Amino acid sequence: MALGHRALAVIGSIAVTTALGALMTGCSTSSDESAEAAEQTVEVDPQLRAMLPGELLAESTRITVGTESGYPPFEYTNEAGRIVGFEIDLFDAASDRLGLKYTFHDMPWDSLVDELYASNVDIVAAAMSDTAERRADSDFVDYYNDSDAIMVPAGNPEGITKLTDLCGRTVAVLVETTQAEALTGLNAGDCRAKPVKIVEFETDADALAQVQAGKADAELTQWSTGAYNAKQIGSGDVFEVGNTEIINPTPLGFRFLKGDVQLVGAYQAALQSIIDDGTYAQILEKHDLSEGALATATVNNQQP
Repeated sequence: MALGHRALAVIGSIAVTTALGALMTGCSTSSDESAEAAEQTVEVDPQLRAMLPGELLAESTRITVGTESGYPPFEYTNEAGRIVGFEIDLFDAASDRLGLKYTFHDMPWDSLVDELYASNVDIVAAAMSDTAERRADSDFVDYYNDSDAIMVPAGNPEGITKLTDLCGRTVAVLVETTQAEALTGLNAGDCRAKPVKIVEFETDADALAQVQAGKADAELTQWSTGAYNAKQIGSGDVFEVGNTEIINPTPLGFRFLKGDVQLVGAYQAALQSIIDDGTYAQILEKHDLSEGALATATVNNQQP
């Protein structure tokens, strides 16, 4: 997600009310209990494992990974209370290839980067967009291409199909995200005469609820999450993705502290390995996300 897009929708039957759901915080899931893993067994590659920093090679070592479990299909909490999703499966497969154990810590979206900078988490796996601004103090291992979605009520009564259609309208968005930045950019440019009224929320679920309640004309979020919610919420007749053009295409990646060269290199190589052997394609297909597949696992959006 471009600094972030979060939408809470529980997989299976999703009852949409004015409040779309509550975000779980403060819980953790270890790699030993990771749910919904890819069907293909991922074996440890000794050569890739040797790329890890020496302090991570002990069998008892476990790293800490920060996430925010309100962003399906990337990460969400299932009915059993376990964090699952596309990015969880992908991180699990890459970590299995490295023979590295980890614990997921579920926390609010806007605290993830601070926890990374404070070294309280080693990696952030939370559908974060790899942007030039973030690369100033972080490194990314890219795993997927995505873009933005304009979420509108089913039937699109206001005929909103592109960003400039948001001029003069109320638009909900997650706080401190690239979507929020995009709307601010609109107000400085195409929407200068009729600025967007930007209303920011702590969770994407809360932002989407504003659209359902008629308090916002639209929500700007990530395409994959928007398309997922449009299908899953209610009977697929509550929301739809309004835009017919690709908006803000950007790679998503696992986020590391700047200069954590060995760990970044190990995860890039592990991800490339599961791309090459077909595990990646299998995980994408499982989550209906094949259209955003990468052929090469890049670091900081650069070919290795």
